[in-house]
Amino acid sequence: MSINVEVFCDGGYSSNSYLIYNKENCLLVDPANDLKTLKRFIGEKTLQGILLTHGHYDHFIQLFNALKEFNVPVYMHKNAYKKIIDNDLSCASLFGINTEFYIDQKSVIFVDNGSTIKFDNEIINVLFHPGHTNCSVSYLLLDKLFCGDVLFPYSIGRTDLPTGNNSAMIDTLKRIKKMQGDLTVYPGHDEVFYLSDAVKYNPYLK
Repeated sequence: MSINVEVFCDGGYSSNSYLIYNKENCLLVDPANDLKTLKRFIGEKTLQGILLTHGHYDHFIQLFNALKEFNVPVYMHKNAYKKIIDNDLSCASLFGINTEFYIDQKSVIFVDNGSTIKFDNEIINVLFHPGHTNCSVSYLLLDKLFCGDVLFPYSIGRTDLPTGNNSAMIDTLKRIKKMQGDLTVYPGHDEVFYLSDAVKYNPYLK
């Protein structure tokens, strides 16, 4: 079955959510947008899980509602869990959010560099890409890289937020630049782009 990706960006923080899908099943990357819209698109397909790229509030806004609605596992780095339950680490407090968040660890599958996730007959490879945060992971599915706030078409994610690290980001960018194949990159904000274009035009990959 062919793998397709639908982009959603109808929330208040210009954060992207992605639905990876085929005729029967789907996965949700970063539940940051209107859940009703996502549900309508999912339709009769089966949501198999939620992939979280990192633990910043603007990327998990709808996580708790999504877990109630679909009762599926959520994949994340262990450090992302620590952020979700801490409004300062998740930067929720920067958005004026004071709600205390809690997620049952029974719903969580922790991933790290080298972890794999099965999606029907395909394998998603997990890459630990610290720098923007100490919990940033990218998900590589065939020629598609879902990288959260690590890399944008012409810039990169901030490293001045809690657990950000400029040295780690430099190392991450070096590894991304060396990745094989002309990957399509699905960032946490901004437009989808080709890695080959970013290597040419993004000054942070020079």
